[in-house]
Amino acid sequence: MPNFRYRAMTGSGVVVRGTSDAPSVQALIESLRQQGQFPISTAEVGRPSLLATLDAKWRNRVSPRLLLTVTQELAALLGAGLELDRALGMVSSLSNIGPFAEHLRAVRARVRDGASLADALAEDKFVPSFYVSMVRAGELGGNLATTLAKTADYLARALVVRETVTSALVYPIILLATAGFSIIVILTLVLPEFEPLFAEAGKTLPWPTRLVMGTSDIIRSTWWAMALILAGLGLWARRLLARPELRLKFDHAVLRLPVLGQLLRAMEIERLIRTLGTLIAAGVALPTALRLSSGVLWNQSLCTAVSETASSLREGESLSDRLTRTKAFPPLTLDVIRVGEETGRLDEVLLRQADLDEQRIRHRLDRLLALLVPALTILLGIVVAGLIASMLVAILSVNDLALQ
Repeated sequence: MPNFRYRAMTGSGVVVRGTSDAPSVQALIESLRQQGQFPISTAEVGRPSLLATLDAKWRNRVSPRLLLTVTQELAALLGAGLELDRALGMVSSLSNIGPFAEHLRAVRARVRDGASLADALAEDKFVPSFYVSMVRAGELGGNLATTLAKTADYLARALVVRETVTSALVYPIILLATAGFSIIVILTLVLPEFEPLFAEAGKTLPWPTRLVMGTSDIIRSTWWAMALILAGLGLWARRLLARPELRLKFDHAVLRLPVLGQLLRAMEIERLIRTLGTLIAAGVALPTALRLSSGVLWNQSLCTAVSETASSLREGESLSDRLTRTKAFPPLTLDVIRVGEETGRLDEVLLRQADLDEQRIRHRLDRLLALLVPALTILLGIVVAGLIASMLVAILSVNDLALQ
């Protein structure tokens, strides 16, 4: 089907641009008119290249911090009594929101044409689905400013957890990269300088030295093949994990890892119950909130369990009992949900538990790093020391031969 680029004017006089697939120009014009837009010009374009597609995805990407900034500003303006149209205009004129400004101007144009804010946000799909549901619940309940403030608080806490994990991984990654680069330099540049010395000695080298020199020769002569093999393995693993059944098994196995699996499970559950509690507090129905909450999970094993629960949860059925049957959640989380259901304050209990889980995750990360960094330092030191020792043994054996 051909792809067309078009310019059109909305009912409020705003000019919008975009691309769309259509059987013909006439079909595109008819589609735009049905959407309340008046076409100005159309032009057929070829299919976008891979680079163009990636560039478009990057341009439309909205970072969590940027979304948080916009939500905070919009909540503050609406809370001060401004109308939605004027608030959107003021936020879209901010200089520090980058690509979000164009999205907000398009959203404002749709709102002026009579669309709700939730529908206007959902059309471009540049914000998460749970965000749209929060906005929709706020509009239906007549408390959009309060709902946006709660959403901003959720985004802020989620961002704190994300940045905590990222910051915790920075030093180990730098340590591994630096040590790996040093080892590669030793094997490919330093050790080959000793080969003429050992060749002139005419003596069989000790086995540690032969092992190290053989490794150096393999890396120098076949590095390109090794790079291709690693790239091929990476692409092959990615294609395998793209298959839902294999991804499900892989994610299930990850959760069963001794230390890392427990940490990942805790992070996923914290993200789930915080999102669920925020949606319920905004007035979203429990099955819908549960389905939307599953969208924030990375682990497909937990995501599938939550999605199945959301689709099969009957009215009046206990959520804790239904989640217990999935055997995917720890007893503490199930007990917390059960208490929230019994007291009728599920949202408050979930948000309070999410705060406690966030603190526990930070403590776990601190303890893990306290063990990981020294362990990596010692391990990499042993590797480098082994390389140096293997060369010293060979040099000393050559000297002994010369003295004889």
